[in-house]
Amino acid sequence: IYQQILEADADQPEALHLLGVIAHQRGESEQAVTLIEKALSINPTYADAYSNLGFILKALGRLDDAVTLFEKALSLKPDFADAHNNLGLTLREQGKVEQAIENYKKALNIRRDYAEAHSNLGNAFMELGRMDEAEASYTQAIALKPDFAKAHNNLGDTQKKLGRLDEAEASYT
Repeated sequence: IYQQILEADADQPEALHLLGVIAHQRGESEQAVTLIEKALSINPTYADAYSNLGFILKALGRLDDAVTLFEKALSLKPDFADAHNNLGLTLREQGKVEQAIENYKKALNIRRDYAEAHSNLGNAFMELGRMDEAEASYTQAIALKPDFAKAHNNLGDTQKKLGRLDEAEASYT
């Protein structure tokens, strides 16, 4: 459908952007970058496109570029929970864990029911050895999304590190 839209209007930014997202999902990340960059050249205020391009560049290991794009998305749309979460993921990967925590918290202030951001916050707390806060974050993620396997596993890891092996076993199963 996006191809058909682009046949009618080759400069349709939403179709270019979403076709780029699909290209990335198909493993064609360089093509995705090209498509989304074209969308942004047409509409330089397209926050979702900046965020998705940042996500793709993060996957390609271009972390500094990804941070810049997430920040651009947030300058256009400050209440963009996904961009805060993805900026947090990128900052954490850069070793900037405290800054990552700030962004996860911003995402959660915007969207309290964001299970993935709660889990990511737990991962950052765990990395800093703040086990009680990690446990609370994973527990909240699971409360919001009971089938969230990664959060269950990470909760188990946290409980194991706290010496609560019976609880850890229950979290793993």
